[in-house]
Amino acid sequence: MKDYLQRQIWILSELYSHPEGVTYKEFEERWERSSQNSLQTPLRKRTFADCIRAIETAFGIIISCNARDNYRYRIMQRDWIQKDRVKEWLISAFAVNTLLQDCQGLTERVVYEEIPSGNRYLLQVLEAMRENRVLRIWFQDFFDPEPREVLLQPWLVRVFKRRWYVIGPTEKKSDGEESASQTIQNSLHRYPLDRIERIETTERAFKMPVDFSAEAYFREAFGIIVDKEDYDVENIRLKVYDTNHRREYLRSLPLHWTQQETEQHDQYSVFEMRVAPTYDFIQELLSMGSEVEVLSPDYVRQEMRWHANEMMKRYMT
Repeated sequence: MKDYLQRQIWILSELYSHPEGVTYKEFEERWERSSQNSLQTPLRKRTFADCIRAIETAFGIIISCNARDNYRYRIMQRDWIQKDRVKEWLISAFAVNTLLQDCQGLTERVVYEEIPSGNRYLLQVLEAMRENRVLRIWFQDFFDPEPREVLLQPWLVRVFKRRWYVIGPTEKKSDGEESASQTIQNSLHRYPLDRIERIETTERAFKMPVDFSAEAYFREAFGIIVDKEDYDVENIRLKVYDTNHRREYLRSLPLHWTQQETEQHDQYSVFEMRVAPTYDFIQELLSMGSEVEVLSPDYVRQEMRWHANEMMKRYMT
């Protein structure tokens, strides 16, 4: 069973890494040389066909075999897969892992950004999300001396700045006991996994709203903070200087999906975006130092000026 699953992952990785397509003969020869084939078993055509069907079912993708192109197998609608960020991330992770295992010595030369909270509770949270089960968590806030107990409906998870967050509404207790009809708070709450001291999956089920979309929830946010009561969505105008090629960086990796370059000059460009100027957004702008200047709205510009003055005071003493 393990060998069969390993074969599926390897075939999927080969397909993902070769968008031009791979023939069965090429699969056969590569599998024979692959370090994944530890048992040195041949890739028979019937087994190969079974693997293709299993991959299509497990990942919801279509694999075609074009007779006009030397019977090459390829993943269809790759652009559609790229729009499904979770699916693309999962397939890409399989492909990279397979390549690393095939290339001896390459593992030590690939450095990734560690997420300290990723391995502790993430799987348990995902299991609760799949089963729509309420989580009981003991969360250690920076402002409280002791962890506090929370009943949370895990609606979604997100990774941001090397932290995994579980997000959802919380349930209230009545007279110290769990109420039969829970009262759901209006806003969703976010809990970083690295500050959760303990977690339990309860038997209590919740109903996920059919009209909820995680993508829509974060549409107007820069990062992890969504607070519509305290932050309005604004048309942010940034003057980005050419110092250290900062505007080239923003062109290649936009701050937000609404970002547009509206003006180009010799020494700077003006970028505009529709986003809520939350704490994490301001911190991102501050990290760019003097290479970025907020033009509008004025209150965001004034906040950046205040931070700059406070920073100057630190270095003047």
